[in-house]
Order: sequence, then C-alpha cells, then structure tokens
Amino acid sequence: APIAGVARGALVAAKELGAVIGLSLPAGAPARAWFDGIAAAADEVAAGLPIFLSAEILVEGEGATQVEGATRRAWELVDAGLTHLAVDVAAISVPERGRIAGEVVQAALERGLGVEVVIPLGEGRAASRAASLFEELAERGQTPDLAGVRCPEPRDEEDARLQAAALARLSQAIAGVPVMRRGPVSQALLELLRASPVKACEDGGAAAARALGLVPAAPAAAPEDDPRRVSALERAAGTLSPEATDRLEARAYVEAVDLLERLGARGGAGPVVRALEVAREDR
Repeated sequence: APIAGVARGALVAAKELGAVIGLSLPAGAPARAWFDGIAAAADEVAAGLPIFLSAEILVEGEGATQVEGATRRAWELVDAGLTHLAVDVAAISVPERGRIAGEVVQAALERGLGVEVVIPLGEGRAASRAASLFEELAERGQTPDLAGVRCPEPRDEEDARLQAAALARLSQAIAGVPVMRRGPVSQALLELLRASPVKACEDGGAAAARALGLVPAAPAAAPEDDPRRVSALERAAGTLSPEATDRLEARAYVEAVDLLERLGARGGAGPVVRALEVAREDR
C-alpha cells in the first residue's frame, strides 16, 4: 500500500468481507509518515478490523556493516509504529542465516511484534534447509511467527501446481510456523492456495499497480518546509481531483476483493478478534 488511497480501498474490501488484511510499507517510503497515513485510513474506514502493518528488511550481506545497517533499520521501523517485520535472508549463506536473522529480528521480538523470516523458494533442498533454519531460530528462543517464501509469478497452470506443491512441502517441513507466499500471483495459483496449507498470501503489488495508473507520472516536488515528509508518490496523488481519488480507491478495492475472495479469506477476522480478546483478558 504505497499511498493511503490504496490502503483505503483495500481496507474497505477487507471490512466488507470480514477478512484479516496486512498492508506493506513500500521500499524507500518515509516509515513514520506512511504509518500515520495508513493508521488514519484504518480508523476512518475499518475501525475494529484486525490488520497488520508490515515492512521488509533485506539483509544484503554477511558483513558487519550490512548486518548493523539491517538491525538499525529494524529499530527505526519498530519505533515508527510498524507491527510486523519481515527479514529477507536470501542473500546470506545458508549456515549464517539463523544467526543473522536472529540479530535483525531482535528489535521486533523485544517489542512483542510480528516476526517473519523470508526465504527463497527455488533453492535445492528448500524444505530441509528451511526446517534447519527455523529449528535453529527456535533453539535461540527466536521462533518467527511466519515463514515468508519469495516466489516468482507462475508461468502457466502447471507451474502454479508445481509451486503450490512446493509450498505445501515447505509447510509440512516447518510445521508449527505458518507459511506466507510472497510475490506476483496468478488466478490459477490463488485457487490452489485456497485449499493448501499456506496460511497467507500477498497480492504481489497488484492492487497498487492498478490504482497508481491514475497518479500523475511526475511527482509533485516537496516544499522545503513540508512538515509531513510524505513520499513523492503520496504528494502526486494529492494533486488528483476528488473524482480521480475515488476511482483510485475503487481500483484498489476491486483488486483486494478479488484476492480475498479467491483465497477464501471471508470471515477470517471474527476468530482473530475473539482470540485477541481472550489474550487480553488473560493478561
């Protein structure tokens, strides 16, 4: 959800279907301004709906500077209000993934936030490697809440079936840690995931891509004294007419409804709300 208008469209869709939804901070966007805008949109159109606000951290290498940079970014995102951190360790050698992932996710763990470790799908022995990684994290007392799996867009229906099968094997290998598919989706894949053990799926940017077709190509320049520090894309969207803004939100709404319906997510919010209420009472 690169701008609040996309978020509003997706949130209205989730509210109507009673579905849990997550919104993701785009790379390069000012985290605190983005959080404030998305939180305001959620209060406006989806009060009471369980949502999570996610950000990805790509660990670019094993060097001390790279790991320190990723760890510092994790703290920045936590302090900005994000509720879910996804740490991508694909660039790290397999033996070092557990140690480095543990360092980066510590910020989220200390605040009790959602933690996801993202791994690639296409590696050989992916299931056994994933199992080893999550066993190591569990031994460290850092079991993630979610295993993200980075996937390419399926080329055809057969490729979708192969990918769904690979994700099912991963789910079995790391039983106890839910699997989330990341990356572009196809209609055939969404239908297969609905009946699979995969617990979550992102839209691969589909809602944003369709909605942002209405935003002017040249972003509006930020005045030097702009206190909001919002993204250039948000400023450009702010130049749209009220009618164009409504169309932008409607496009995001249509894409989100389609995704949630195909995944069978309707009604998922109710059990989550009840579970959260029980957890709060237990405190």
